[in-house]
Amino acid sequence: MLVSEPAFVFFLGVLTPIANKVELFGGFLDFILPPLCLGCGQFDDSPVDVCSACLEAIDTYDNPICLNCFEPVTSGPVCRNCQDRSFPLFAFGDYTAPLKDVVIQFKFKGITSPASLFADLIVDKFEVNLAAQSADFLVPIPLHPSRQARRGYNQAALLAERLSERLNLPVDNDIIERVKRRRPQARLDLRHRARNINSVFEAIPTEAKNTGLILVDDVVTSGATMLEARHTLEKAGHRVVAAVAIAHGR
Repeated sequence: MLVSEPAFVFFLGVLTPIANKVELFGGFLDFILPPLCLGCGQFDDSPVDVCSACLEAIDTYDNPICLNCFEPVTSGPVCRNCQDRSFPLFAFGDYTAPLKDVVIQFKFKGITSPASLFADLIVDKFEVNLAAQSADFLVPIPLHPSRQARRGYNQAALLAERLSERLNLPVDNDIIERVKRRRPQARLDLRHRARNINSVFEAIPTEAKNTGLILVDDVVTSGATMLEARHTLEKAGHRVVAAVAIAHGR
């Protein structure tokens, strides 16, 4: 339907003051709540919420890391030490400040912008390597329903959704679930993490088997959670080829 010129002028006259007020209100919010870098807490008007200094300070990984032996995977899509047991983790950076500070706010503070930022950075760095895994689906590590309800979102799922857009791989949220609630892994030392995460996942029955799956999470430390999820899925007949995370640290 065509809009006459007088009507267009009228609507423009109505909307312009509203737009000006919205812009003014946004400016007022920036004054009383200035945008701060998620890493260092300093003023930053970057659209990605992390200042360039913090991004440059992140200790990044140039190669995937095998979660079986924790050695870099430097040649080919699999670890030459582990071969069939190879489990490459594609992590952007080391889980130390400032990356650790950003991830904590993403994980616990309701700030979701890091999902897009780090999905883009991961793909920019590892796109060719990820393509070599011949995957069919991205699978975010699930939270226990009660924990997700309290938090309001699953940060791994948000990261997987953005990775899906960049890698052109669908996300499967219906292939694995967390059926037991345990203590957060971050509160345990490395010796107790495997025991704590044992049997917390359950594969959801499906006729489709042997698809190439890439697991997605925000942080991988000991690798116990990823290894348990992989074990659960492969016991159900699926094939897990790799893992992706924003950060890795032991």
